[in-house]
Amino acid sequence: MANKFHNQLDKVLPEQLVLEDTVKQRILHQAQLRLESETTLKRPTMKPLMTAAAFVFVAGVLVVPYVQQEQQEQAFQEAVSKETIQKVIVPNVTYPDLINSIYVEENNEIIYTDGRGIYSYSIDNQKETVLVMPSENIEFSSVTLSANENWVIWGTSEIHILNRITGKEHVLLEDSMSVQLIGHQILYSGFSDMPVYYLYDLETNQKMKLHDVKENDSDFTNVQNGRVAVVEELGGGTGASVHVSIYNLESRKIWQTYTVPYESVSYLTLGDDRIYAQFSSNGSDYALGYLDLATGKVHILDVPENSDYAIYDDYLALSVTKGESDTVKLFHLKEDTAEPIKILNGVGERLVNPRFNEFGKLIVNGEGHNTPLYIVDTKQLKNN
Repeated sequence: MANKFHNQLDKVLPEQLVLEDTVKQRILHQAQLRLESETTLKRPTMKPLMTAAAFVFVAGVLVVPYVQQEQQEQAFQEAVSKETIQKVIVPNVTYPDLINSIYVEENNEIIYTDGRGIYSYSIDNQKETVLVMPSENIEFSSVTLSANENWVIWGTSEIHILNRITGKEHVLLEDSMSVQLIGHQILYSGFSDMPVYYLYDLETNQKMKLHDVKENDSDFTNVQNGRVAVVEELGGGTGASVHVSIYNLESRKIWQTYTVPYESVSYLTLGDDRIYAQFSSNGSDYALGYLDLATGKVHILDVPENSDYAIYDDYLALSVTKGESDTVKLFHLKEDTAEPIKILNGVGERLVNPRFNEFGKLIVNGEGHNTPLYIVDTKQLKNN
């Protein structure tokens, strides 16, 4: 009888999908327990034929989650084989050292710091190169690390600059908590009586003022199409608002300004025609939305509860909360809603810290064995 039910279970599975025998036995056992509990409640004895049919039906219902998981794992493995997803394991490097690592696409490399020095790991050659020698006299932090194929930038009490082409280092004596590397320039916040945002040309060493901050609570976005947005929170409580200034970096002139009736915004991302952020009316409850640059209105997105986000074009990566934990899932934005893309569902480990590079590749950290990095090519997703 057990073999008969086992064979019936095989018939309800999709073609080319094979479950391990231990999984099949678990499903059959659960189906038997459920059927026994239901027949005990109903009392009348079921005919053998009906019992067999009911058994197969219950087993078919129970098999659905296993089938879905198996299909998701197969889809993930297919994406890896087609290089839509790269799984990168950096040997002998701990998880904390990789959590804020940088993927430099031009060199297909991972740049990271262990708090003592700065290193590059070539994905093609599977070799590590020391970019900045370990030193007790230099402050290293993954939070302040920026890098591209030409430059490496780090430091807060002073800004350290490494020219990767010449190998020369120099120090910009500026105290800054926020530095963004843009090609051959950096955008950073300097301090006097009030913060000032500067552009610094790394090739000519020319420093240019971009914006005088009028309020202490301010931040700037990523650079998009040669533009950057500076956001300042004005006042507090009733009547609080957020002022937005968008600059053309080449001319260093204001392109557009906006004022929106929110007390606080955070985690800013500038898109082609939107500024994405976490918006709050009371300083504590935040919702993911965007400022429409054409209308000046804020729209709140209809998305799952999340603890972190990253966005590029119409691709949205969310750290979706589930119970006391979360994991990164990928979505496609349509209007103000998000449609799930299930390509990461079959990874089989928790994913954290989503971030996109300038070419639209999503980078996430895995917390499983060997703490891999996953790099998702969203352009290949569009072509599939």
